[in-house]
Amino acid sequence: MDAKELIADIAKRINIEYDGGDVLSFEADGLGVAISILPELDALVLTGDIGEPPPERLEGLYKTLLGANHLFGGTAGATISLDPDGGRIAICRQMPLAMLDGDKLYAEVERFVNTAETWSRVVADYRSALSEADEAADDEPQSFSGSGFMQV
Repeated sequence: MDAKELIADIAKRINIEYDGGDVLSFEADGLGVAISILPELDALVLTGDIGEPPPERLEGLYKTLLGANHLFGGTAGATISLDPDGGRIAICRQMPLAMLDGDKLYAEVERFVNTAETWSRVVADYRSALSEADEAADDEPQSFSGSGFMQV
């Protein structure tokens, strides 16, 4: 199967329309996902937006994200990065076409969505924990250690 046939197959499997272009965008459990063709690399790439980093105390979050990227230990083969244009955290997974068929792509999309959902929750929980810590700081001084975060 070529890239467009693979995208058409996945669109059919998840019951969404595909216009025949180089990108298929859809929402999975509230998460925006795109499958794009990278003709220069003969590959497909999955991308997703996993949230906006909190404006304060970024070091702990970034350290967690970088640790997850190391040897793909917490990302199931994807990479997590900061979108320099929008300032949001993105997750991305490149897959060579030669290694894909319809079933493999479907499994990779499912795994990617699950991984992206996990990291989206980590970012959201980090923001929530910061908000809760700020509210508690109004009552009495506390430090935010980052404990209680799920490590993937």
